[in-house]
Amino acid sequence: MLKKHLLGGAIAAALSFSAHADFTYRVPMGMDFSASAPQGLTGISCGLFHCYGLKGGTIWAVGNNYYKQLGIPSVGLVSVWTDTGQPATYVAAGHRNGYAIHNDTIWVVGHNSVGELGLGHKHDRDTWTDSGAAGDTVVAGDYHAYALVDGTVWAVGRNNYGQQAKGNTSDNLVWSNTNLQATAIAAGAHSGYAISNGTVWVVGQNGSGQLGMNDTSRRLSWVNSEQPAEKIVAGALFAYAISGGNLYSVGSNTYGQLGRTDVCAGSGCSSPVWTATGQTATDAAAGSYFGYIIKNDEVWSVGFNGNGQLGRNETQCLSCKSINWGNTGQSATHITARYNSGYLMNGSVIMSTGANGSGQLGLGDQDARNAFAEVTVPE
Repeated sequence: MLKKHLLGGAIAAALSFSAHADFTYRVPMGMDFSASAPQGLTGISCGLFHCYGLKGGTIWAVGNNYYKQLGIPSVGLVSVWTDTGQPATYVAAGHRNGYAIHNDTIWVVGHNSVGELGLGHKHDRDTWTDSGAAGDTVVAGDYHAYALVDGTVWAVGRNNYGQQAKGNTSDNLVWSNTNLQATAIAAGAHSGYAISNGTVWVVGQNGSGQLGMNDTSRRLSWVNSEQPAEKIVAGALFAYAISGGNLYSVGSNTYGQLGRTDVCAGSGCSSPVWTATGQTATDAAAGSYFGYIIKNDEVWSVGFNGNGQLGRNETQCLSCKSINWGNTGQSATHITARYNSGYLMNGSVIMSTGANGSGQLGLGDQDARNAFAEVTVPE
């Protein structure tokens, strides 16, 4: 994997009320982080209760810092976007950790209980650390991560469902070449997605049919789901693909997050086959049990709304959901989601909504929002 070759160390967009974050995809060739807000913050990526962004060539962070995942070891939670001082050109949030690219190598910070930081050990890191591994882009699930290196997918971390794509279930403490050529990657809770030769390839956990293989059997190696796609995003136990401007979904539908009328919405409801939602989209993001799309330059949302993450100014409750796509009334050029929170960027504006118990919305408090609120980033 290494452009500093031979991996010695490494690295590296379904809600579980326990701790499965959602896994917002990062589509490396499909997501445009170039449009900046007046505050200069770009490339927002969120984990379980924390978020990162880029401004002025360094990583800015907000939210929970229990595992020192913000890269600021001296503080607890942070409710206002704060400069970490770590230089980077790309940043991605994991469950309780982070991955960044600086000088063509992957830097890591935070939780590392199964070796998901790719450092060859299981010790947490309280400051950004050079893993020694090269990478072009990174995505992270619960306790595993994928990186694209010169168009090839590498993997690290937990492998209990075969998500490392190496034919077995032994964990990786250092990065391993999965030997799949791809143009985009995404991570679910314990699964993986990649676009290779124009179709979605999948691996790992599949108990809700989230791999789109018309069954619920896990996969220990990459397999072709045969779903055409230009973009792929993954929640914990479901995923979205955009093909030809049309949105497809697959997997768990506990809270109606698939955005389809052909499958039930509730406990045990799922769809193991990629199916058109009837929606058009130019971008998509997946939270734990909810999703966003950009349709006609506006943000639409669907699924679980227990923390106001749908951004529609509707009632929040543990059973609140919307099985139909609804317009939030907000325009956007980019969207991102994770767990129960979401951000949008609209050229000159950054806004956030949903869960905020650790201040991850960057609004200076810890109060949840049920409608998108504008975020101010300090100069």
